[in-house]
Amino acid sequence: MFKSARRLALLMTSLCLFHGNSFPQVPEIKTWEVSEITLVSSVNADNPYVAFLGKDATPLLKMKARGISGPCLGEEITVPGFWDGGNTWKIRFAPPLPGTWKYETVSGDRKMNGKKGEIKVGEWTEDEKKQNPSRRGFIKVSSGPQRPGRYFTYSDGTPFLWIADTWWDWTNSRIRFESFKMLADTRAEQGYSIGQLFFAGNGWGRESSLLDPSYTIPKLDQIRKVEKMIEYANSKGLTVWIHPWWSRENIVKSIGEENMIRWWRYIIHRLQAYNVIWVLGGEYNMNNYGGFPLSFWNDLGNIVKSVDPYKRILGAHPTPPMWSGGADAPQWSTAEAIHNQKWLDYNQSQTGHARWCNELTPWIIGNAYRQVPSKPVVVTEPWYEFIEGNPTAMDIRFGSWSAVMSGAAGHSYGGGHVWRVHLPERPTGIGSWPMDTSLATNTMLYPGAVSVGFMGKYLRKTGWWKLEPHPELVLENPSPYCLADPGKEYIIYLRYGGSVKLDLRKYPADAVFSYRWTDLVDGKDSKSGTVRGGVIAEFNCPEDYPGTINFKDWVIYIQASSSLP
Repeated sequence: MFKSARRLALLMTSLCLFHGNSFPQVPEIKTWEVSEITLVSSVNADNPYVAFLGKDATPLLKMKARGISGPCLGEEITVPGFWDGGNTWKIRFAPPLPGTWKYETVSGDRKMNGKKGEIKVGEWTEDEKKQNPSRRGFIKVSSGPQRPGRYFTYSDGTPFLWIADTWWDWTNSRIRFESFKMLADTRAEQGYSIGQLFFAGNGWGRESSLLDPSYTIPKLDQIRKVEKMIEYANSKGLTVWIHPWWSRENIVKSIGEENMIRWWRYIIHRLQAYNVIWVLGGEYNMNNYGGFPLSFWNDLGNIVKSVDPYKRILGAHPTPPMWSGGADAPQWSTAEAIHNQKWLDYNQSQTGHARWCNELTPWIIGNAYRQVPSKPVVVTEPWYEFIEGNPTAMDIRFGSWSAVMSGAAGHSYGGGHVWRVHLPERPTGIGSWPMDTSLATNTMLYPGAVSVGFMGKYLRKTGWWKLEPHPELVLENPSPYCLADPGKEYIIYLRYGGSVKLDLRKYPADAVFSYRWTDLVDGKDSKSGTVRGGVIAEFNCPEDYPGTINFKDWVIYIQASSSLP
């Protein structure tokens, strides 16, 4: 996907620059590939970024695409263009359906107006989609028939499990593409599906900010570099979580409403064709941190929804009550403040960085899960694995498994050198957080990081999206963490191992249930077997005290061997 999108962009650039109003037919591409058109404007503006993205300004360029044959017949979509420096303007389009699309540009600049052409779009094979799940389309909230509103899917309806890594500061100008490539390759192989990336106008320092100090001039070279990272992540099957603004006190004055809205519009215009997820803002309490009232965030959410032609999912990243920024508006998740806003598609939670916060994870998720109407909930900032063994991998597993078992649509991870982007080309100080600064350890392979990726791989082999939390089904074990479609499929997470009982008395005595234990410390399957219905079945961990002195956490998968009434 990465190479083909680039080839198409180069070809269409040459076509747009050297031909008249009608473009020759371009080679066939596939659904959701990024096609790019480059145009040269005759309009001279001191700063096009400001001139054409203001509150009352009219966008200078857009493209209308209409399906004229095949599955896309009758479909219409209008995508905005964006300024890319000098007199250069571009349009990016990701065709959502196969067939032939006819397009025409619309612009107040006669030189860019009325450019016409066709794009022939093919479909990926199922094997090609398995190689790269991003080929299934953008991420949306499930609309059914099973558990609507509880989890995510790709555009083609395939369930999407949120297993994310926090890539906060990877927009820093000193980061080498090769370093990012290694990160994306590793996380994709480990089982991750999302990278949570700043695309911030106000990043962690000037080297990480994509706008100048006045917030009116985009740093285009750095932006293009980050776009290359997004393209590569998509090519590895990773969706990228886009985060345009980070919290700061009094940014209502230092940045201002107009600058924040303008940057949002520009980001959507540039990144609309990539496989990304929008995040309204980060580390805000959705009340007044930064000086903005709740009404501003709701207005901004509606603006984002109205500008994005693909209407992709939108959430917000809150700051927890344990931190000063959230102290005056306790919100462990966005479900507590903005759940009923129409622009909010899913709820996020930041549990914070301490053991007691980690222990609150199932309580936080459970509260959000019970909100009406149903919306997916995910922990997008948990307790980080700052250095190897602190917190322990078992703590990381508790946070992730207890979240999913309580109804979360997935879980995020953070830790080591990744969240701070501590690399040879850009070493960082320790600061207030514990961190190994030696660079001798590959923190992408920390036990907790591997465990979260393994959880993703494990769950994708099950019907996880069909399963509801059923803590009441766990009998005689202190870990009430169970997902189930009763009588058909069960996943039980035992934080301390031991034994667990499951009431199967309502099912026939000749019904057979198979089970398989998995050791979460090493991610390996262990004991397996079968039990029959009609009884309260007891399942004993393959290893337990005193035969095994050190306790482990385990997961057991139980499935009916045949369909039951």
